Amino acid sequence: MKTINKFFNNPILPIVLIAAVWISTKDFYYLTLSLMILVSLQVLLEKVALGKVSQMLFYSWCLLIPLGLLTVLLRDPLFLQWKFSIVNWLMGFVLIGSYWIKGPIVLRGLLSAADEKFKDIPKIIWKQLTYSISFFFIFIGTVNLYFIYFTSLETWVNFKIYVIPAMTFIMLASALSYAFYKVESHVK
Repeated sequence: MKTINKFFNNPILPIVLIAAVWISTKDFYYLTLSLMILVSLQVLLEKVALGKVSQMLFYSWCLLIPLGLLTVLLRDPLFLQWKFSIVNWLMGFVLIGSYWIKGPIVLRGLLSAADEKFKDIPKIIWKQLTYSISFFFIFIGTVNLYFIYFTSLETWVNFKIYVIPAMTFIMLASALSYAFYKVESHVK
């Protein structure tokens, strides 16, 4: 069951699904329904396999279902398009807020799971990483509004499928490279 859960909770799977449905149908409503089904399956499988659902997945699902239903029932993609901005803004503000309240616990927890060396990073580096990643999420959520209101639906979907994953990969690769560089220089 845990293997199935790992497959379905892969963060790339929703992007692949969006691309496949959009390319094959060009119908935003099928895209919305398939995304709602996939994320509902992710929530269900994570609950069954692990006994709990991660907060990020749960909050994303809680936004997706009502906004997705509004999108389908009112035949207006705007509701689902806004979900993307809201989730990114929440991620950015949660990272900053948690840093201000308790320090870099959220980001340190995520990165320390990847490598124990991250626990030794000085506080100033955590501050820089937290702010840069947070502002990236806030920036992406804001740029999404431009694509919603000033481009076609097809351009927005292509932005979501191709540009956002590329920008996220570049940001994370840069942040992790910087963190690894600082870990190595701090250890020496």
